[in-house]
Amino acid sequence: MSFELAFWHERPTPSDDAALATYYRLTEEDGDAVRPHVAVSRFLTDLLTAFEDLTEENADSSPWAGPVCATDGCVMVSISGSRSVEVMPRLQQMASRHGLVTFDPQNSRVVSQLRTAHTPTDAEAFEGAPARHGPR
Repeated sequence: MSFELAFWHERPTPSDDAALATYYRLTEEDGDAVRPHVAVSRFLTDLLTAFEDLTEENADSSPWAGPVCATDGCVMVSISGSRSVEVMPRLQQMASRHGLVTFDPQNSRVVSQLRTAHTPTDAEAFEGAPARHGPR
């Protein structure tokens, strides 16, 4: 069993229903579902520093049930059920630090977060970031 989470930048924070609609668009690889944002890139860097992406070599010790999927506008993870209690709070803290929405598709809800750091404005965000990280 795995636990999915999705992260993206959106202001104001969307309602659960709006976030669910965005999540469905993201899973269908709709490139217009969210806008690229520098906070997503920074979050991805922190995430992969804390938890290395899934490889054949670390499959037994990785918290991931599948590779981390990322675009310029979102990050989607599948956490191994046995590691979810450990990993989920850390990811939520990282996302909050970067001002990202954390969406829990199992419960169709936005996870509450506190803004603890400067979140770049849209003017500070970048367009045309590197291509996807990992398979989608």
